[in-house]
Amino acid sequence: MVNVDEVVDKIVGVFSKFIDNDDIENGNRYLLASVETLIYEYMAGMMNSQELSEIARKLRDKIVEGPAYANPFIMEVLGILEEKVDEESINEALEKTRRLHMEERLDRLEV
Repeated sequence: MVNVDEVVDKIVGVFSKFIDNDDIENGNRYLLASVETLIYEYMAGMMNSQELSEIARKLRDKIVEGPAYANPFIMEVLGILEEKVDEESINEALEKTRRLHMEERLDRLEV
């Protein structure tokens, strides 16, 4: 069993530190790595689909409330996981994270 609030608070806390230091690029790189790590933890059986979906929902909500500055494509990945967690959505989310890793910069905040 995963402590959803603890996971969310840690990720938002670290992301916020980067944003507070005007390091939007590394904040988004951290957020991307964290979301991808959560997906792999789910795939390894460390959490169930409901927990992953709840983490994604709470992360989106807390980031929108503040500190904001999240790359919209990372928020899209969270939206995919929030909606449902199954083989298809996991594959879609991982494909999007792979493409995001290839982006030169993640501090661009507009689509």
